Amino acid sequence: MKTLLGTQDIWDIMETGYEEPTDDTNQMVAQIIALKKTQVQDKSTLYFLYNVVDESGFEKIENVASLKEAWDILEVAYRGNDQVRQV
Repeated sequence: MKTLLGTQDIWDIMETGYEEPTDDTNQMVAQIIALKKTQVQDKSTLYFLYNVVDESGFEKIENVASLKEAWDILEVAYRGNDQVRQV
């Protein structure tokens, strides 16, 4: 997954997410274009995840708003968090 999304230059969004600006009135055109590109990448990759996870994985992420949120849920579900791995 990391390799596939890395080739699409999306892995960083998956790991760190991105923040929606609360006030975009002072943004330059280039910043707005970059934000729109990031939003499209986020949503298209989220759609990709919906299609590659099994039914139980889909049920876990079907109501999330961002790729980062979905990834965090799937990471815990399939790899476990630190506490689960320790047990």
